[in-house]
Amino acid sequence: MKPGWALTCTLALAAFLSSCTDEAPVEADQVRSALLSAAGGDEETLENVYGLFVGIDRYQFSRAQLSSAEFEDLRGAVGDTRRFKAALRDVYGLELDEVPQDDCRSENALSSTLLDACATRDEILSALDQRIEALGPGDTLLFYFAGHGSQYRDDENFDQDSGYNGTILPYDARNPDGSPGEIFDIELKRRKDRATAKGIYFVSVFDSCNSGTATRDGASGQSRSVPVSTTPPPVTQEPVQEPVTVAADEGYWVHLAAAQDGQEAQEAVSGEIGERAGVFTNALIETLHMPAMRHASFGDIISEVQLRVSRMGHTAQVPSAEGELTAALGSRAGSAIVFNAQAQGDAVTLEAGSLSGMTIGSRFALYHSQTDAIARENSLGTAAIAALTPTSARLELESEPGDPLPQQLFAEEIAHFFAPESLQVSNRISGGVSRGEVSDALAEIAFVAVVPSGAIQITSAPDNPASVRLQASDGTLLAELGDAGAPTFVARLEAELTKIARVNQLLSLRTTTRSGDPESEVGPVEFCIAQEGYRASSCPAPDAGGIRQIALGDMTFATVINRGREPLFVYVLAIDPLNGVIQVLPQTGEIDAKLEPDRPYQRGPISFAEPGAYRFVTIASDQRIRVDALRQSGSGMRDIAACRSPLERLLCSASKGTRDPSVGAVGNWLANVSSAVVS
Repeated sequence: MKPGWALTCTLALAAFLSSCTDEAPVEADQVRSALLSAAGGDEETLENVYGLFVGIDRYQFSRAQLSSAEFEDLRGAVGDTRRFKAALRDVYGLELDEVPQDDCRSENALSSTLLDACATRDEILSALDQRIEALGPGDTLLFYFAGHGSQYRDDENFDQDSGYNGTILPYDARNPDGSPGEIFDIELKRRKDRATAKGIYFVSVFDSCNSGTATRDGASGQSRSVPVSTTPPPVTQEPVQEPVTVAADEGYWVHLAAAQDGQEAQEAVSGEIGERAGVFTNALIETLHMPAMRHASFGDIISEVQLRVSRMGHTAQVPSAEGELTAALGSRAGSAIVFNAQAQGDAVTLEAGSLSGMTIGSRFALYHSQTDAIARENSLGTAAIAALTPTSARLELESEPGDPLPQQLFAEEIAHFFAPESLQVSNRISGGVSRGEVSDALAEIAFVAVVPSGAIQITSAPDNPASVRLQASDGTLLAELGDAGAPTFVARLEAELTKIARVNQLLSLRTTTRSGDPESEVGPVEFCIAQEGYRASSCPAPDAGGIRQIALGDMTFATVINRGREPLFVYVLAIDPLNGVIQVLPQTGEIDAKLEPDRPYQRGPISFAEPGAYRFVTIASDQRIRVDALRQSGSGMRDIAACRSPLERLLCSASKGTRDPSVGAVGNWLANVSSAVVS
């Protein structure tokens, strides 16, 4: 599917079903009072939220205007736009612009609206660019679109694993003269990337076909689906695309869509504005009006929307979402990683397994909703992993819950369990108080084995014997730990050792690539990272020593190709010189479709923030897995190109395609490691 835009997020939220009703309607004032009461505060307007709203029913080149046209006008998109804005006013107190009934545009300091003839390609892109230019870090830009959409077969960029780029259709789309009219998702992605690079929270909501990628089709034959386009994306003189830096960034993006790839985004008869209304927009508006939804995460919102769409009888339409779903409208993305779990009686199954870094013994807190999990409130109990598969885990409850658990649960890891003595550490401090304090600290860390000559060493700093440092056995500095007598020393030491242990665990996932094995159901998968300009289907030969050499600041592209016989989910993680783990493919928050055999999937440009050696772990599976749980920030500086310490030899052997003998090729998945040096 398409990086950066609508894909799939299959969450459920049984928790909120108990708080909603299909009986007497609730007045808007009552709803706002309930929301504010639930939030525990006075009436406040959500600040720093800005919007661009686009709704198109009547098209310049539809069948109503041109008998040879490929599509009909719509009847509910403009009404959807007006109703969605009204819901944002009611729930969040936003003073959005109001378009007069006899006009097609309006604007104020917070928002802009383009309807029908005013919503041309140039006007939409210009309005979006102006908002991005005007906003800054911590601002939210909400982009809502209701109208026709389509697809374009992509045989050049290979940035979509489905082979198609999605499009939305402005008022002047599909001009018979062939002039550019549609807006391609690659154009929108550039703007999304530009916004998040500025620290903007970019939230898009599409009720159109191919928003997920889907058609919008009503029971009476009304459709928001347009045939696949044969016109390629226009060549435009747009601002130079900012590289995607392999580093954390304060901005984020979220995309909510009417349906998943290939499904119908349906319409229903509307009792309010317009003749018809989108089922997705209806469900979204109802969800926003629910008590306590004002501060709900995007994950909880889409979960409730999915349930409401299903309850309305539209079982063939499953709204989708991607991006930072733990964030709430107007707020920074949360740091918690929340997993789906299913309960059947006392048995709980976590929808993440060993490929997502889960380990037997790790403990989780269970919650009724994603919002509770992020806030760490109203826990239903705790459970520990008792058994693992590559893609799931069986949890055992640590105590009997007071009430029966709901079928749908949300779980946050509260203690990650490493096998005893899994990380060998040497205390090389010669004597004195510090040596004893370090020994006591190491004794408190269960996954550490203290040995005379470990891969990891704790020593005194050369210029300050009172200061403690963490280093590899070859002397490469890993972290400065400070005074061993400080109250935070044990926690600091454990945090740094945990990062190293997690990297070891990630690298231990690697398996033998069984290229040409007729009995192998998975792989092989080829990975390439190289300077921009190479063909996606042909990776340049590596440099001397079989390692890719990249200059700091070079623009590079990462490509994976499934060389197996069956479609696979493919993921790429980068381990940086600071022991950081960065998700490269798919981008954070995305949930991609399977990659077809012999089809490239490429992402870029990518730049590197730090020099040193990088390891790229490619994981392929016949089932979707959670790789975002493996992300972590760096723990210091080290030169892993030396390959002298046991830890470095482990990394280097992985780059040669070998694997740890203790790790078998379990299940239908594989993991390979390749290397690059940034200098």
